[in-house]
Amino acid sequence: MWHSYGWDNGDWFGMTLMMAFMWVPILVLVVVLVRSLSAGGGGSSPQVHDSAEDEARRAYARGDLDRERFLQITSDLREGRPGGPK
Repeated sequence: MWHSYGWDNGDWFGMTLMMAFMWVPILVLVVVLVRSLSAGGGGSSPQVHDSAEDEARRAYARGDLDRERFLQITSDLREGRPGGPK
C-alpha cells in the first residue's frame, strides 16, 4: 500500500499549531522582560516621587502651599513617608 507523506493530509495545520505553541510563550516572555527592564524595576519608582515633587513645586509656585508645608512635603517624599493629615 502506498502512502503520501506530503502536506496534503493537514500536516501543515499541525505544524503551524506546534510552532505557535512554541513561539507565542517565547515572545510573551521577551515582551514582559523588555517592559520590566524599561520601567526601571518595581516597587516605588523614583518617577512617582519626582512627579509628586513636581506637583508640590507647582502648588508652591501657584501659592497654594506656604514654604513650611512645601518643605515638609518634599522632605516626606524624599524619606519615603506619606505626608499629610489623617
